[in-house]
Amino acid sequence: MPPGTWTSSGRSATQCRGKPRWWASRRKGCATRRCRSRRSWRAAIDTERAQAQWNSTLASIPAREAQVAAAQYRIGTLVGRSPTEVARELEQSGRLPPLPDLTVIAQPEAVVRYRPDVAAAERLAAAQGAFVGAAKASYLPRVTIGASAGYAAPEFNTVGDRGTLRYVVGPVITWPGLNLGRVKAEVDAAQAREDAARAQYNQAVLAAMQDVETSLSRYRAARVRVDRLQEASAASERAAELARLRFSEGVTDFLQVLDAERTQLEAQDLLAQGRTDAATAYAALYKAVGGR
Repeated sequence: MPPGTWTSSGRSATQCRGKPRWWASRRKGCATRRCRSRRSWRAAIDTERAQAQWNSTLASIPAREAQVAAAQYRIGTLVGRSPTEVARELEQSGRLPPLPDLTVIAQPEAVVRYRPDVAAAERLAAAQGAFVGAAKASYLPRVTIGASAGYAAPEFNTVGDRGTLRYVVGPVITWPGLNLGRVKAEVDAAQAREDAARAQYNQAVLAAMQDVETSLSRYRAARVRVDRLQEASAASERAAELARLRFSEGVTDFLQVLDAERTQLEAQDLLAQGRTDAATAYAALYKAVGGR
């Protein structure tokens, strides 16, 4: 499964769930401006701006819901289950799980051995080494035990009579003394294949370690970004609350409330995207270490 499939579903679901509270505030703001606009035509522009921002936010919801449904159906297809069944299960636990505080891997060269590509390269190198040993064994003489049995008689009609049975049992020694050149060529070819397999194995280990270090670095950066976005989201939420309070006290106009709430919504969207990116980076790291 691509790392971003499930996390994109969780991100879109999080963004959809995070907007109802903002809608309630926006609806309340619109109603407040309508009441005040009845007493002052100068407030009419604030009312229309609030209504426009509310409708724009509502218009983004169907696209988010379509993204959630599409991601859920892709997951169902990937895992070989009914998309509707998977969609119901994901709706019950659509939030992204908490991510671990992982900053370093003690022995990456040991972890990467669990990767399928590294394990396959290691087994291929070992097999080629065994072929070299088998080729070198051709230099040695081979001793086998041979046996034969039959009948020998001066006349055909006496075959099978007593004393006509003959058998021979003894060692048979063979040695490719006249074909040592061919044996050496086979050994050299086997040795070259082993060297190539060893080189491929070393390259696979280096590539795997690079993948692990790169994935780990991206995950650390994504976690730091999430922490900063959480602080920004909290700050924008406090700013929006203060703007609404100042407006209710008549200290400022409604335009500042709109700006503060728009900034809050953007910060929440960035936080959802940041959490998605961090979860995707962790999935890539999990894949890089071979699922260990």
